[in-house]
Amino acid sequence: MSYTNVRSAADIYMQKAKSDCEALWDLFEPYADAEFLVEIRNNFEARYWEMYLAAYLIKEGYEICAPKPGPDVGIHYNGCRIWFEATSPTRGAEGKPDQVPDISVASNGKELKFQDVPNEKMLLRYLNSISEKQRQHASWLAEGIIAPEDSFVVAINPRRLRHEVADSDPPRILQAAYPVGSAYAAIDPATSKMVDSGYMFRDAIQKSSGAEVPTGVFLLREYGTLSALLCSRVDAANQPDKMGADFQLVENRKAKAPLPDRFRLKGTFFRIDSIPAGYRAIRELHI
Repeated sequence: MSYTNVRSAADIYMQKAKSDCEALWDLFEPYADAEFLVEIRNNFEARYWEMYLAAYLIKEGYEICAPKPGPDVGIHYNGCRIWFEATSPTRGAEGKPDQVPDISVASNGKELKFQDVPNEKMLLRYLNSISEKQRQHASWLAEGIIAPEDSFVVAINPRRLRHEVADSDPPRILQAAYPVGSAYAAIDPATSKMVDSGYMFRDAIQKSSGAEVPTGVFLLREYGTLSALLCSRVDAANQPDKMGADFQLVENRKAKAPLPDRFRLKGTFFRIDSIPAGYRAIRELHI
């Protein structure tokens, strides 16, 4: 549907979206795999995100490479190689209890119904995508396609989850990276004043089956080669004024090959500092 809407360009919004896609393609075409133009018809959001990310890096002045097989795109930064692997989580298998529900729309197609945002089901989809890409990374290492000293970034675009038009507090990308849950506030009943606030500890999400899926992937040994997580909610019809301005990049300082010092993208960079009680995320805005 998304591919068809952009290709037909029936209104001014889709005309702009089509023009933007064509401009991205002009940059990305030399690095696209042979199946790209076929697969984008049925997997538009995921393939668009791959193209957008590569084009962004090109526009930022990086010389990119895209090995086949291998990660989607790689760059050099201060003598270090950084690989990016793009992924766009789906809502999950149709009819399964952990599937992220679609947004409810009234029968007239216009009136929206109120419904809860299924945060934990959405996080399960984040975690599933991260796990899949981590397994791919392990195979690329074993085959010698990439080197152990190379940084590796899983780049998530969750627009296909439908509810992902806005983020949560704390950001979902942080909830996947660290064992952090919802915000809380403690109120003194005698004075009705807030005496404490923070975020709950959560190191797992329980599926409908009762099985638990660990969160806080940066603290898990099996994710030691994961250098960072990148998140963006861009799509062909919804883009920030400046390319990359909505990026959220979270570093993993415990990684075997962490991001190079001072490496930043546009958008928000979460610098993670260790403190006695745990971790502190410092937001840096880069424009």
